[in-house]
Amino acid sequence: MDTCKVLIVEDEALVAHDISTTLQGFGYSVVDTVDSAEASIHAVRTKKPDIVIMDIMLKGEHDGIDAAAMITSEHDVPIIFLSTHTEEVTIRRATRQVPYGYVLKPFRSVELGILVEVARNRHRIERHLQEKNEILSRRLIKTRETASRLEELSLVDELTGIYNRRGFHSLSRHHVEIANRMGRSMLACFFDLDHMKNINDVHGHGAGDAILAAAADVLKKTFRGSDIISRWGGDEFVVLMINADGGNVTAIEERIYKNIDAYNDDADHPYLLSMSWGIAVYEPATRESLEGVIERADALMYGDKMRKRA
Repeated sequence: MDTCKVLIVEDEALVAHDISTTLQGFGYSVVDTVDSAEASIHAVRTKKPDIVIMDIMLKGEHDGIDAAAMITSEHDVPIIFLSTHTEEVTIRRATRQVPYGYVLKPFRSVELGILVEVARNRHRIERHLQEKNEILSRRLIKTRETASRLEELSLVDELTGIYNRRGFHSLSRHHVEIANRMGRSMLACFFDLDHMKNINDVHGHGAGDAILAAAADVLKKTFRGSDIISRWGGDEFVVLMINADGGNVTAIEERIYKNIDAYNDDADHPYLLSMSWGIAVYEPATRESLEGVIERADALMYGDKMRKRA
């Protein structure tokens, strides 16, 4: 297997050296270390790295978020953000670039190594899925098959733009392998829209489609770019949180409530977005299948929905 080439963009020399030493210790090749947005764009063009570790605060006129936007507009390369910043505005700007990970300083070596491996595997899988989708689309166009057949074979849900159930299973298999090998836990989150039938009956199926798309947007704002967000079917969604454990549940639920409230505050329709959910932990040591964990999360979601009706 070819050695993964990493570009480090960091304006603190000691931090850059620590990152380089850590990654080389994991067997990665550091092709260059630069300290500005302009230099990073040039380095990506000339060194063609497989992954970019990008500090958000950089020397010069542009920061790392600006650099990431310019790089991804030209190159298909995964970017992991590195920063001491936890301000909501900064994180929101970074999230818009759909990063493959976000590491806060000071970082742990093993955490950085795992995140680089996850980002590398996810990018390889997504590229493969994209190529597969393009091949399937061309074949379907040539044979004039129906639009329903195209949707069936696709890995992305057409309405919401997130993965469908097929896409979820295609990606999750590889992440389960990584979690089992590294002994890292994950979280399976099961969501179901509340009052969906009433919205369809009273306001029409167009409103139902709009609230499904809005729910997907809330989930995309809530979870990290490295997590797998999917429409499970109908008004159900499943999210697989990579490298997460049960200690994260309270913070996750707070973000969900916050983003749902923000959507409802700005919405211009008479009905509210509401979701019930359940979150279950995948622990490699228990040898429980991911399907079993999702079933547990589904059961927890159902309990949440019943409590609301009580």
